[in-house]
Formats: sequence, structure tokens, C-alpha cells
Amino acid sequence: MMRQRTRIPVLGAVLLAAGLLLASACGGETADTPTVDGEEEGAGPQAAATAEMAAEIQRLKQVSGTDALEFYRAGMGLIQLMEIEAGIEKLEAGRELAPENVAFYNALAMAYPMARREDEGLAALETSVRLAPADTTAVTGLARRYLELRRLDDCQALLEEAVADHPDAADLHAVMGSLRLRQGDEPGARAEYTRALELEPENADALFSTGVLARRHGDLEEAATRWKEALAANPDHLGAFMGLGGLALESGRDDEASVLFLQALSLDPHLFAARRSLGNALILEGLYDEAVELFRAGVKLQPNNLDAHFYLGKAYLQRGFIEDAEQEFEYVARTDPQNQQAYLELVRIYALRNEIPRAYNAMRQLLNLGFRDTDRLLDDQDFETLVSYAPARELLESVN
Repeated sequence: MMRQRTRIPVLGAVLLAAGLLLASACGGETADTPTVDGEEEGAGPQAAATAEMAAEIQRLKQVSGTDALEFYRAGMGLIQLMEIEAGIEKLEAGRELAPENVAFYNALAMAYPMARREDEGLAALETSVRLAPADTTAVTGLARRYLELRRLDDCQALLEEAVADHPDAADLHAVMGSLRLRQGDEPGARAEYTRALELEPENADALFSTGVLARRHGDLEEAATRWKEALAANPDHLGAFMGLGGLALESGRDDEASVLFLQALSLDPHLFAARRSLGNALILEGLYDEAVELFRAGVKLQPNNLDAHFYLGKAYLQRGFIEDAEQEFEYVARTDPQNQQAYLELVRIYALRNEIPRAYNAMRQLLNLGFRDTDRLLDDQDFETLVSYAPARELLESVN
């Protein structure tokens, strides 16, 4: 039975906001900037806002002198305007003027990963903790980075020392809970989250993590409640937006999911998980042009991200741009020769174009990579012309 999908009046606002987000993430314009009849391209309030933003960027880039605080303000302003490398340059200049000021290291720890300079970001975090060991915010940030890198021993050593010195720091207990969960100790994780909430009932990270535990055990209502509480405590909590968006998508509330994923993406345009989720929600709504633009912006923002290219290919395919989709999937397969999903989509494209020899050869290559979900090929109408080719069917049946 097909599930009923709801449509709410926010969709137009979502798409308008998505257009503005794409413009800001990609330097002020999307791939196809719309114009109003009788109005010159670039005219109107949006053009004025773009010009104002450009002027502010130039002003911040021209900041110079010997005032470290001015460099800090300029750097943070440029990063907010998505001029990441320019912002990093200003922050580094300010750090040279004030090498013991932990604020610069904290800012750079946030900025470097946005420029795909993860090692420098980690080094900045470690320096921040060395300079200010009593700063539990810096310690928490470093601990979470160790978790992301799966350096669990380093994370545990850092947190045990910090908790011993600051036993009433809720943030430390919250991240300790995440460490325990990663170590497979769910009761220990729950105890740490409980302790964090005893110390600080509105600790957003602990609220979010208790929602994750509820979701893990299938209690979707409790998960939603906890994630909403996390957003009430911290309106910029990325995880809570993503979690609630996922629940909305599962329930068929695609418009609501789009809003939530868009909010997450507006907080961090480099967070591809949010872009992927928003794009998939748009595709489910049949908004293929919008999904294409969203993923085009993702490729422009992260040209080396193979997932960005793959999902742009999927969006092109949904839109009917077969040749464009083929180029994206070929790029992914060429860059990552073990990528089964890219080869699967190439098989799909060749079959849809009735290019049976190419489809058959690509299918053999896919099977050689270890692909064994042959029912997916046998049952999907997109592969019908290929499956009706006797050698292809025989090969698929021999794998089964």
C-alpha cells in the first residue's frame, strides 16, 4: 500500500530559502538565476543584497594593521559569508599578533575543516586545549574530534583527566556518554547522559543523545520529544534538525522534512548529509529541478566529494538528463573503481538506452566487484531490456 504523503503550505518558502542558500554558498548566484519579465537580469532586492554582500566581503578582506581583534572580527565575518580561505587568512594573521589567545585557535579549529584542512583543524584544537586546559568547551570539542577519528583511547584519556578536574561540567559527561556508546557500553552511556542532564537539564547534546538512544530502541515519539527539547535548548543543533528531518521523511511528511534538512544545511553548507537528505526529500516531492540545483551547488562547493557527484547524477537521472547523469556516474566510477553503486547506475543508463552490449559488460564488471543483489536487477523495470537478453539473465541466475 502506498503511503499517503502530506503537503503543507511551507513548500514555496522552502524552495525560496533553498535558492537563497544556494546563492550564498556558491558566490551569489545559482546555475540558473531567474529573471522577472520586463526586468533586467540582476535587478531587484536580491541583486542589491548580493551587491551589499560583495562590498562587505571586500571591506573585510582589506582589514590590516596590528589590532588582533580586528583580524578576528574580519576572519569570522568572512567565514559567515562563506569566504572560508579569506577568513582563515585573517584569523592566521591575528594569531600571529596574539599567539597565546585561545580564541584564534578555537576559530581556526572550526574554519580549517570547512576548507578540507582537517589536520590543521585538529592541531588548532589540541593547541587550544594546551593553552587553556580549564576551558571545558575546548576539551569537549577536541574529544568529539577524537571520536570522529575513532581515536577512542585518546578521547578517553582526555575526558577522564578533564572530568576528574571538572566533575560538574555537563558537557564533559555528555561527550563521555558518546564515547561509552561508541565503545558499546550503552548502560554507561545512558548513565553519563543522565548525569549531564542532572547537572544541566537543558544540555542540548545530552538531550539529543538520549533521543538517539530512544530512536535506537524504536521509541520514535520519545526521540522526537528529546530532539525538540534539544532544539529548544540550542536552536542551531544540527543533529536535532537531522534527526527530526529523518523522522518526518519516514512518516511521509516530505515538506516538513525538507524544511528541517534545509535548516541544517543553512547552518553548515558543507554538511553533505543534510544536502543529500534535502535533495532526496525534494525528489520524493517530484521537485527534480530544485534537487538538481541543490546537488550542483554541492559539487561546486565540494568538487572532490564523490557523494556529491553521485547524487547529482541521481538527480539528473530523475530529471531525465541522461547524458549528464552518465558523466557524473562515470566520473565516480573512474575515480573510485570499486564503487558498486556508480556501476549499477551506469548499467541502468545503458539498459534504458537499449545499449545492451554496454549494459551487459558493465553488469559483468559490477558482479566482478562483488555485487550480489541480483533481484534488484531482475525486478526493476529499468533493467528490463538487459534482463531479457539471454546471456545477461543466465549470468544473473548463475550468481543466484
